This record gives sequence, structure tokens and C-alpha cells, in this order.
Amino acid sequence: MSKLVKQYGAVAILDALGAKNFSEQDIAAFLESRERVLTELSEWVEDPHGSVKIDPKELVTFTFNDTILIVLRSGDQPLALSKATSFAAVLRKFVVDSLVAGLLFRGSAALGTFYVDEDTNTVMGDAVTDAAQWYESSDWMGIHFTPRSCIELERMFLKHEDYKEWAVLRYQVPLRDGKSLDTYAINWPKIFMVKRLRPWKDSLPLRAKLLGFLSRHRIPLGTEQKYSKTIAFFDHSIEKETLRIKNR
Repeated sequence: MSKLVKQYGAVAILDALGAKNFSEQDIAAFLESRERVLTELSEWVEDPHGSVKIDPKELVTFTFNDTILIVLRSGDQPLALSKATSFAAVLRKFVVDSLVAGLLFRGSAALGTFYVDEDTNTVMGDAVTDAAQWYESSDWMGIHFTPRSCIELERMFLKHEDYKEWAVLRYQVPLRDGKSLDTYAINWPKIFMVKRLRPWKDSLPLRAKLLGFLSRHRIPLGTEQKYSKTIAFFDHSIEKETLRIKNR
């Protein structure tokens, strides 16, 4: 019997870039790295992390081939802003940990309602449908909020005028059709500027570190824009954060 229960919360649907060209050896390495990153994510959420306000029981992940769903459940109450930004913080850690592990993900995140049944590995509903319509639309490595969820986030921010958008960044997200989407994106480059959050110990220049991670990947003809647009977002985020620190 189905145990589907309606939940409020957030859903991110992410797919691995380049998976269609994986060899058998690549697939084995991908699965091993993905499992390690998801384990590290679960362990990280179990420890207190300052502004991140998520109970480990509220977070669940699902995997389908080269696709990952990360789901935050807030029960029968609409998602609070602190939970939404904590979810964004979880996603930015996932992006950076994946980058370090040699995995590149792009996808979308949505706020709203859905149904979850962990016993049958089932998650479905409005928020899932919303994220599913957008997760393959971007032309970069990163995660953006859907248009509807962008409006909802902006409503939340306006209700809390003193709230800092520390885990998301408003950006013209590049799309595969050559257009762009004005929305909130997960601000993963900011981790590069916070030493205690970096999953590495060396002190290489930040941009050089990013380029080192990206240069490990094959770049088939026709995919080069994904990399240049990822670097452009990184540069924008670092520049904005540097200016904020200078002016505070």
C-alpha cells in the first residue's frame, strides 16, 4: 500500500554533465564519486553549521541513472525563509564537493508541495513537476531556481528586509536556447572565499583552483560554452562578494 504523504518543502533535480559520453570505466568512477559526495553531504547536515537550519531527517536524496533529487521536507507547514536558504546552502556544498570529486552537475530547484514515499523511492507533485521542467534548460554547471520559485523567494526576502541573500545570487542564468533567465542561482563560488568551508587545504588563487577542477574534464565540441559560462558566473560572484567585503 502506498505511503505517499503530502509535504511542503523544496526539491532540486540535478543531472551529471557529460554522462552520455561516459565509458564503462567512467560510469564506475562516477557512481563511486557520487556515493562519496552524497555520504559527505549527509554527514555534514548531521553536524550543526551556523546558519544552516535543517534536521537530517528533513533531507532525503533519490538517484536515477545520472540524475539526483535532493528533497527538503518541512512537513505540513509552508517552507520558512530560513529553511529555504539552508536548502540553498546544502545545494552549494553539493556543487562544490562534486566539483572537487570530478563531477559536474546542473539543474533546477523549486519550492512548493510534493509527495514522498521512501519505501518505493517515489517523489512526485507540483514542486517536482516545476523543477523537472527546468533542470535541463541551463547551459552551465550550476543550479538555478525555477521562475515560480524565484518569485516566491523574492516575496520571502521582501517580508524580511534585513535578510541577507547569503546562499543565493540573482543572475541572468544562461539557457541552452541562447536566452537567459533572470532568477536566483545557488551561490556556490562563495565557498571558495570562505576558508573553513573549502574542502581543500592549499592556498592557490581562487580562479586558478576553479580552472584546475574544470580542466580535468573532456570538453567535446559544442559543449565549450557550458564551461565559459560557468567561469563567468564564478567571476561575477567573486567580484560581487569582494566588493561587499570591501564596503562593509
